[in-house]
Amino acid sequence: MEMFVLKSSDDESFEVDEAVVLQSQLLSNLFEDCSGARECKIEEVTGQVLSKVVEYCKNHVVDGGDSSSSSSSSSAAGEALKKWDDKFITRMDLSMVLDLIMTSNYLNIKGLFDLTCQRVADEIAACKDHKEIRAKFGIVSDYTAEEEAEVLKENE
Repeated sequence: MEMFVLKSSDDESFEVDEAVVLQSQLLSNLFEDCSGARECKIEEVTGQVLSKVVEYCKNHVVDGGDSSSSSSSSSAAGEALKKWDDKFITRMDLSMVLDLIMTSNYLNIKGLFDLTCQRVADEIAACKDHKEIRAKFGIVSDYTAEEEAEVLKENE
């Protein structure tokens, strides 16, 4: 299997195999268009974030092995992957999750994008009101007290 090097904006390098690259539509197209290129600098992504992307993609490499494996073993593998995803996403802080949303969208890694968006949706759903959402995400209200009262009244 071919190996590729992904380089972050802060010059951290990650050597990955082709199966990892293929999970990103952007990287897959990039390496395909630049035949022979084996290194790609991703200016928009820091090493800290890229390490999480690589970790996710390595754990989501689909084994192209024996297709006669039973559905129960593939179901068990799917359950193990779901548990890994849950652990992966819940152990990181919200700031990293938001960075991963942007990066997975940019790199076009659908599974990671969906996972990170779901985490944010869960965080929002756990909030009691708009004030708690603002506090959790560090959003400063640009409404005056009167404007906010008016909006709340309109949406009762």
